[in-house]
Amino acid sequence: MSGRKEKKASGSGGKKPAEEQREQLLQAVVLADSYEKKIRPLTLETPRCLVPVANTPLIDYTLEFLAHNGVEDVIIFVSSHAEKIEEYIRGSKWNLPSSPFKSCQIIVSPSSSSVGDAMREIDQKQLITTDFLLLHGDFVGNFQLEGVLEEHNKRRRIDKNAIMTMVLREAGSSHRTKPRGETGVFVVETASNRCVHYDEIRPGGESKIMLPSNLTKEHSELTVRTDLIDCFVDICSPDVPALFTENFDYQHIRRHFLHGILTDYDLYSKTIHLHVISRDYAARVRSLQTYDAVSRDIISRWAYPFCPDSNLGTDQTYALKRGNIYTEDGVVEAKSSIVRNKTVLGAGTSIGEKSVVCQSVIGRKCKIGNNAVIENAYIWDSVTVGNDCKISNAIIASGATLGKGCIVEPGAVISYGVNIADGITVKGNSRICSKRDAEDSDEEQPDEELVGIGGLGHEYEDSESEDEDELQSALYDGLVFGLNHANDSDSSISTFSIDGDSEDEDLQRETGRQIRSDSVTTAGSDDNDEAESWHKEASLSLFAAVENDHPVEVASLELNGLRMTSDASWHQVRRAVVTALTNRIEQLVSKSSKSIPQAAELVYTRWQPLIKRTIYERKDQSDYLLLLQKECCDRKQGNSILLNVAQKLFELDLVEEEAINGWWVDERSSTEVGGMAKVRKSTEAFVKWLAEAEEEEESEEEGEEESEDEGDE
Repeated sequence: MSGRKEKKASGSGGKKPAEEQREQLLQAVVLADSYEKKIRPLTLETPRCLVPVANTPLIDYTLEFLAHNGVEDVIIFVSSHAEKIEEYIRGSKWNLPSSPFKSCQIIVSPSSSSVGDAMREIDQKQLITTDFLLLHGDFVGNFQLEGVLEEHNKRRRIDKNAIMTMVLREAGSSHRTKPRGETGVFVVETASNRCVHYDEIRPGGESKIMLPSNLTKEHSELTVRTDLIDCFVDICSPDVPALFTENFDYQHIRRHFLHGILTDYDLYSKTIHLHVISRDYAARVRSLQTYDAVSRDIISRWAYPFCPDSNLGTDQTYALKRGNIYTEDGVVEAKSSIVRNKTVLGAGTSIGEKSVVCQSVIGRKCKIGNNAVIENAYIWDSVTVGNDCKISNAIIASGATLGKGCIVEPGAVISYGVNIADGITVKGNSRICSKRDAEDSDEEQPDEELVGIGGLGHEYEDSESEDEDELQSALYDGLVFGLNHANDSDSSISTFSIDGDSEDEDLQRETGRQIRSDSVTTAGSDDNDEAESWHKEASLSLFAAVENDHPVEVASLELNGLRMTSDASWHQVRRAVVTALTNRIEQLVSKSSKSIPQAAELVYTRWQPLIKRTIYERKDQSDYLLLLQKECCDRKQGNSILLNVAQKLFELDLVEEEAINGWWVDERSSTEVGGMAKVRKSTEAFVKWLAEAEEEEESEEEGEEESEDEGDE
């Protein structure tokens, strides 16, 4: 027995047992408040951490993440809506004897209005006894902390001034969970992952990065990272709250604290490092945009094991069905209703005759009337949707009511208890609440122009002043955003400026010191990963619609919703259509004993309205054919599929002869790479036939013209 103890002590490098225990213990501070207004008016009446995502309150995902990583001591710091958070935690599994936490205490501070205030109060109350994990109650993640902690503790043993490790997720510039309203720019010492400078870029602002002149003198190689999703998950030493106390100007953990500590390195001598994860999931619900993105990721199982059928709530009964459909006990679906893939249905919800629900989350005890169409929408508990309603890309909070024939356009947010009268159209990107603010009385007259006669609701207006940056960011943070250049600022950071340009440029040339921008050097591969992820999701979704012979209009709405929420290009949409339809042709050939010509005619005749919407111009038609050719390269009978589909596209007037010629002479079409030249050989006779037919037609027209000329003479 004693021998084993001696061996363990020797293996720890002579470290004192108390010191080793302190390293293993990890406290977590969960900031229940976001100190932001991006999800208002939804957060006027409920805290963001209790907002349901896939019908589960956000804070449950955060606490599950901590429990899966062995955290036993949790401090939940609350400012607003304290009574609601306390009530929820008291009634949840986190307060049961079986809770994985040894301690889960709630600290209420009504006067705190920023992260800085929270950190100063944490320091004042001396709640921190060791290095701790700092995160927000709107975090969703499934990565393991073990490697990050080991890396952090190793640095701390060597240098006590290494006070913080930020955990960030690698992603492309247009990743859907990356906030559109701001971009964090991290300048990192490449060898050590030490962050030496931080800045932020806002939409429409300056994209050039100003670097202090001393950076190139002190660091041999720097990397500029704009390809990271910052979830504000940080491992901090007790020095961090103390530094907030020392400097009352620090309010924001990145914009003020991080920037200040790095800028004043000579004063503080503190270092902060990055740990970048690339495979696991991590995201924050910071805006309506990221609410939509994280919801989709959870339903698509990217955040596994945190999925609806994991039943994180003690009373949840979700079961997974084909197509990522999650249904609780007690759901009533009319026989003629259609529930499409990637949909969540809460207990006690009923769906009326001929109603269609696709890629949406419906809460508990909701009543969906007849002939309703709900796509890419989030409907919370106890919502009533009347007959013939159409809802697209919108959020409808608990207790709201929509009368008959209402239309809710993309981007709209309808808050708690709002009542929309019959036949009203809720305009896109509008925000309607039952109260103008948290203190508003229910006696104020509703805006009948907005909600109709007999309705209840007002247009949400923020009475508090907002600066220009916040107003600009708000345009980018909504559920839908139509500008294709939403993330241009991320990818355009290819240059930077250094204070004292000429001197430092000479220094770089003389010493060979380098500054790399990963927003340029790595964004291509990251964007490819994100594009492949979107392609897989979109093509599988469309294939399910084709296979089950769903209405073309519904499938088109679903595909367009995927495009809008991820800001995907029409080239990506065409590729998804090509993949789905080619898969269907192969399926019909293998299972229905149909020939390839028969299958191609059946599929393309049935789905031609959908294809038309993706090929507006001649160049789009050529692009579709090139994508089809690439798709056929890896197919067993790809040459035959390409020939028959090309012929059918021409017969149905989906592609013009000029588009076929443009595709055929494209160098990418005739390259030997990937088998492109080989797969098109069977189609060569068809292209030649088109050319010969055109020549004959031109010859006949010339002959007719000559005859007419001779007759005139």
